[in-house]
Amino acid sequence: MKQTFESPGWFNGHEVIYTIPKGIAVHDLRYRETGFATEFTGAFNCDDPFYNRLWDKARRTLYVTMRDSYMDCPDRERAQWWGDVVLESGETFYALNRASDALTRKAILELMDWQRPDSTIYSPVPAGNWNGELPTQMLASVGYFGIWNYYQHTGDKALIERIYPAVKRYLHLWKTDADGLVVPRKGGWTWGDWGEEKDMPLIFNGWYYLALKGFANMAELTGQQEDLAWAKAKMGRFVPAYNKKFWTGEAYRSLANKGATDDRGQALAVVAGLAPVEYYPTLREVFKTQAYASPYFEKYVEEALFLMGYPEDALKRMKDRFGPMVNSELTTLWEGWDIGSAKWGGGTYNHAWSGGGLTLLSQYVAGVEPLEAGYKTVRIRPQLGQLNQVSATVDTPLGLLRVRVEKRGGEVEVKYSAPEGMEVVVE
Repeated sequence: MKQTFESPGWFNGHEVIYTIPKGIAVHDLRYRETGFATEFTGAFNCDDPFYNRLWDKARRTLYVTMRDSYMDCPDRERAQWWGDVVLESGETFYALNRASDALTRKAILELMDWQRPDSTIYSPVPAGNWNGELPTQMLASVGYFGIWNYYQHTGDKALIERIYPAVKRYLHLWKTDADGLVVPRKGGWTWGDWGEEKDMPLIFNGWYYLALKGFANMAELTGQQEDLAWAKAKMGRFVPAYNKKFWTGEAYRSLANKGATDDRGQALAVVAGLAPVEYYPTLREVFKTQAYASPYFEKYVEEALFLMGYPEDALKRMKDRFGPMVNSELTTLWEGWDIGSAKWGGGTYNHAWSGGGLTLLSQYVAGVEPLEAGYKTVRIRPQLGQLNQVSATVDTPLGLLRVRVEKRGGEVEVKYSAPEGMEVVVE
């Protein structure tokens, strides 16, 4: 008698091992891939296979963490931790088609619609086995790299208008000291990152400033002039106070830090726009020697190097740090630098928070970035570093944008094909 069986439950892995009883004849073995309804329309390619493999592995890892919600990983919590979502949603804009924006929109609404009466927000939501606030992750979520980044890539003003009051209530929970710097909030879990040598005052202040930056943009977009003035005043006072208190002449350090200089804190200072340009050469040297960031935070460290104009350093660090993952036979990127290591929170082998390199390769190496929300105006400013050729495809709300960049005899040639209605600025 011939029989068939298909498991209704989904699972993930790199291999399936079958134990077949004696006397059973196997006619066929198959699997059905399931996931979120999106397509792999983005692309990246360069003349170094390492970065192509990194980009492809990052997209595969991203996809297996997307179903009815974003997940940190498909084999442990399967939970929508929002520190992860900030990185995952950023990857979707370069790797997938725009159907994926529906999942990011849903995630934002869940984050803000579950706001408690005391104005705190938390994730994952709806609550399961965890309902505490992770203050630094929440600041990242409502800030420049979180909700505002979604708007920049989609132009979804209606969503910003809907969640704006909730973001405002949350930000007003945070207090500043006499100098104008943020007073850290303990929350349910005062988490800064996995790993060692976390300079928490730097991490708190960096994320807080990025939250103010995102909120100021939202206030301006929605015409909330009083709120815009409040945010701008906070930011204006914050920058000189931050540099006066934390800059030592060699790096940013808090008095609470009794250990090594934290590369995470330096990264946030740069990506938030707190570090003056004249500090860049000194910070560059810090990034050459300090490497405590987890794969989650590493995206911001490498982004800082691109923003400072050191693409060679950024690409070298990316290869040094992610080499074992990229060169592994596994098809996905890991949670920590070592699989299963207790110091990295258990170390799953498919964690999309490790895929920030995908975003960096498309946004900075290929140089594609929206200047106007929804890609009405796009800037192409490639930073090839030691590479000689890069091509990328980005699926925008207006259609596919294709870019090819080559070094030719000391010059850089940029070719692109843009959809109708898109203005392109090449630098």
